[in-house]
Amino acid sequence: MCAVLIAGFATLSATPASTASVRVSGVKTPAGPGLCVDPDALASYTMQGSLLGCWYIDTFNPKSQPRSGTFQATGTEHFAGCLDLDGDQACTGGDPQGTLSFSFQFTGKADPVTDAAIHGRCQHPIIAGTGDFAGASGVITFKDDVANGTSATGGRSCPSEREGFR
Repeated sequence: MCAVLIAGFATLSATPASTASVRVSGVKTPAGPGLCVDPDALASYTMQGSLLGCWYIDTFNPKSQPRSGTFQATGTEHFAGCLDLDGDQACTGGDPQGTLSFSFQFTGKADPVTDAAIHGRCQHPIIAGTGDFAGASGVITFKDDVANGTSATGGRSCPSEREGFR
C-alpha cells in the first residue's frame, strides 16, 4: 500500500457547548523501522499535519478486482496520537490525545497489465474513540498520491463528550 494524503473535517471542540467542526489535513506515510510499530497491524503509518501519531490497518477485505483494474475493499483502521491544535507539530499538553477507530471503504484503479496503482481514495467514518477522542464522530478521507507513495488526508468529526475535547 502506498502512503496517503489526508483531508477531512472533524467536529471537535474545546468547549462543552460548542459543536464547531475542525478540519483536519495532513499526510500519511508508511512507517519506517522502529516507528509506529504494532505487531498486530497489517500495515503501519506515521501521520503528520493536524493529526500527529500512528495510523494502523487492522483488517482489509478486498471486494473486487475485475479485468478493468478497478478495486474495492473495506476494513478497519485506528489512529493513536493527538489533534495538533496549536500547530507546533508536537503532542503537547493542550492537544487532545487518544485513539480513533474507523471503518473504511477503499476504491482505486490499477493498470490491468502491470498492476501499478493509477489512483486510489477512501472514506473513514469514525466508529469509536478513547481518551480525549471518546464520543468523537465524523469522516476522514484519503487520496493516494501514487507518484510519491503518500496519502493526503482531510475530514470532519463531531465533538466528544470528554472534558477538553467536546
